[in-house]
Amino acid sequence: MSPVKRNEEVAVLEELLTDSLLVRSRVAVISGGVATGKSSLLCSLERRARESGAIVLGAVASPLETGLPVGVLEQLFSSPELPDAMAERATRLLNSHRLPLLVWFRGMWDLLRGLTEHRPVVIGVDDVHHADETSLRCLLYLVRRLRSARLLTVLTERTRPHTAKAPLHTEFLHEPHSRLIELGPMSAADVADLLRSRFDAGTARRLAPALHETSAGNPALVEALLEDYAAGPQPLVPEGLAGRAFGRAVVGFLRRHEFPVLDAARALAVLNKPLPPRLLGMLLDIDAESAARAVATLASAGVLHGGRFRHGVAQAAVADGMPAGERRDLHLRAAQLLHSEGAAAAEVAEHIVASNHGEPPWALPTLREAAEQALIRDDLDTGIRYLRAAHQMCGDERRRAVIAAVLADAEWRVDPTMVLRRLPECDLAIRENLLDERYATAPLTSLMWQGRLSEALRTVGTMLRNGLGAQSDEHPAVLDLIPLQHWPSYLYPELLPPAWPGDAVQPGNPVQPGTTVRHGPLPHGPARPGTIARPAPPSAAAPPSDGGDHAEPLLVTRLRRGDIDGALGAAERILERSRLSEQTFVPLSIALGTLVYGARPARSAPWCDLLVEEAATRRSPTWLALFTALRSLIDLRQGDLAGAGERAETAWNLIPRKGWGVVAGLPLSCMIQVWTSTGRHDDAAALLETSVPEAMFRTPMGQHYYYARGRHHLAAKRYHAALYDFRACGSMRADASIEPWRLGAAQTLLALGREPREARRLADEQLALVSPIHLRTRGMSLRVKAATLGLPDRRPLLERSAELLERYGDRLELAHTLRDLGDLHSRTGGHERARELGAKADALARQCGIPCRAAPPDGDEGPGVPGLRLSDAERRVASLAADGYTNREISKKLYITISTVEQHLTNTYRKLNVKRFDLKGALQAGEIVLPPSGPALGTGGRHVRDADVRH
Repeated sequence: MSPVKRNEEVAVLEELLTDSLLVRSRVAVISGGVATGKSSLLCSLERRARESGAIVLGAVASPLETGLPVGVLEQLFSSPELPDAMAERATRLLNSHRLPLLVWFRGMWDLLRGLTEHRPVVIGVDDVHHADETSLRCLLYLVRRLRSARLLTVLTERTRPHTAKAPLHTEFLHEPHSRLIELGPMSAADVADLLRSRFDAGTARRLAPALHETSAGNPALVEALLEDYAAGPQPLVPEGLAGRAFGRAVVGFLRRHEFPVLDAARALAVLNKPLPPRLLGMLLDIDAESAARAVATLASAGVLHGGRFRHGVAQAAVADGMPAGERRDLHLRAAQLLHSEGAAAAEVAEHIVASNHGEPPWALPTLREAAEQALIRDDLDTGIRYLRAAHQMCGDERRRAVIAAVLADAEWRVDPTMVLRRLPECDLAIRENLLDERYATAPLTSLMWQGRLSEALRTVGTMLRNGLGAQSDEHPAVLDLIPLQHWPSYLYPELLPPAWPGDAVQPGNPVQPGTTVRHGPLPHGPARPGTIARPAPPSAAAPPSDGGDHAEPLLVTRLRRGDIDGALGAAERILERSRLSEQTFVPLSIALGTLVYGARPARSAPWCDLLVEEAATRRSPTWLALFTALRSLIDLRQGDLAGAGERAETAWNLIPRKGWGVVAGLPLSCMIQVWTSTGRHDDAAALLETSVPEAMFRTPMGQHYYYARGRHHLAAKRYHAALYDFRACGSMRADASIEPWRLGAAQTLLALGREPREARRLADEQLALVSPIHLRTRGMSLRVKAATLGLPDRRPLLERSAELLERYGDRLELAHTLRDLGDLHSRTGGHERARELGAKADALARQCGIPCRAAPPDGDEGPGVPGLRLSDAERRVASLAADGYTNREISKKLYITISTVEQHLTNTYRKLNVKRFDLKGALQAGEIVLPPSGPALGTGGRHVRDADVRH
């Protein structure tokens, strides 16, 4: 029985077989499309006939033997079921087929008649439409003259739509006792029945609709889907039915069709779109009518629906089943045809890439156009793929260099490391002045990003010499935002760009490294000692007014003049008027950095969030990584440790480690500070093992890194290592607002038990250097300075520190200050106020993600456990000891015995796990599990008048 049960058709054939066994000659023609089960049905009948005692004579016609005379008859009468005498007689007759036709036919008739008189005979010819004409004529002759013999003749034919049926084999249907059995696709009920016979009823009910839809009821494809289901992991969902067996079955199914069905299927698989018969015929070099018939055949077989493949697995299998050379040639013909028909560049480009042929003169421009369209849609993968193909196919060195620069522009958005191999060609394109500013800036950005500063400066000089730094009417939003000659100094503060338009760098004379400069990403306040101030510009070279279309370059001049409010306004105007793109990425990054370092969290955070969203929408991992890292910096400086850590980690993993270049210090420093603050010291130490470029330490990112490492060393009580890092941070040429390293150094000196005078000097210097608008840094400085003073002088500084930090919004630093203020109240007798401030500090610490430890009862802390609370008496004694008083002096001040002083100090040393010279730093760290107090990272706040903070 056929694997796909066809109960009605089997019943008809068994009825005909029964009639033929009762001396009633019968004829059956089984008609159907390819792989509808005709051969299986015939085989089933032949097996049933043998079981009934009949002689079965079978043959399979082939298109290769259509022209071979008596080919089918030779197969029929070479059957091993024939008696030997009959077989010898049949051989002689077949060898004499050149006799007069009537004589030869009568001999075959006499042979077959004698055979039917002995036993019933079943003749089965599969694919009769391929049979040779002589065999068909002879069979027709025998059937007509043996109508009363015990003979059943069964033929299978393929339905061929839109063509007339072959006249000879259709003559069999004119016999009085003939039957036509037409096999169509399986119904959904048939598929369900088949599934129930193989699996359970639940599986049949769940899979039958999808299996019928995918196979279009074709029995061969149904069997293939069942094979995939049986081989796949259980349970398999209906959407995942089709697999390798299904793909192989589709290819095998198409190979059984006549030309040009398979060729049409391959063309449509390669094109992946419906094609009118005229164009399909042109592609295959056949007439439109033949192409239409081929498509109709594929549609009737269920392979196509609406001119497309019904299933992607089938399409892929057909396309992949082509020899590689033929597939490339087909793609090239498709590209030529579509180009001549005016198809979209993207449609043509797919076939150019697949053909790997760029010889036609229109091929490379088409790839460039398609790539540009893809990049506009932010389909980076497609755009890069087209550009890489164009770059590979281009044989002209100059044109290839231009393509390399355009490609570098796109690749940088995905992974900055990919651009490095393009830089030599990009340099050629820039030197030859082959690029406009849209594409010349990507190589420059990559060189600065990777720390190749000398090459970047040479590139700036070449671009200025070629006129790319001038204002452009064609691309007004590119270099007009921030002039080209100013770009390097924002990442490398050692470079000094010209201060005013009248003092501009001349083409061919780029700024050289080593020039002294006082500012980094955002220069504020008076110049540091040791810097060289530029002379004031003449009045004729005064900076431009705020009006006009080119007001944004004022960001540069405002920063140079120390006009922080003006610079922040100019930065926001850049952010307001510019959408994120390849050309605006650097200016927008500079503008955002100006707000971040300008102590403006309320203004910088929304802009940063917007840029993060735009970078994600535009699918650029590089852009998203940088803006997410900057957002982490904002979070950190507002005490949101959880948000800062999550964002920094996300940014760090968006692009390869090497891709970060000199900017690696930004996410690394944020993570190091967060892990240090939350007690994950091993994780922070592991990050410090990460290799970073040496050039990073010429950028503000190096300052971030040194400061974060210093905080980590300070938390681990490696005081001398911490002091080294803080001083290294201070040795860099960057603004004091980047990281308040002096405060870290001051805290380290206090922890070392040094004379407070040096720590106080550093805190005073920090206060003098930062602008009044830097509320956070000023608040931190006041707190550190308070630790260097006697108790009576601390309170106003700590209260002012708390006010500034609260206005800024840094909860972590505010918690530190409140803890110090509470300790001060406790030591001066204000115990109620001390408890109130301590509770508030604890709550803020928890909000920042730092757990607080509750104070155990006195005497129940456990030996050597740091971080436990001291009693009020112990705190008062420890504070005086930390301030340098002897035990005798403490006993006199507090009116207690020396023995009591020693007892309190012994308990304090045990609780804090410190010695006497470490008391100062331990007490400053607070009695909750906070990191060593000091700056984290962060931005902005509200404007403060210069007179708001005095010390």
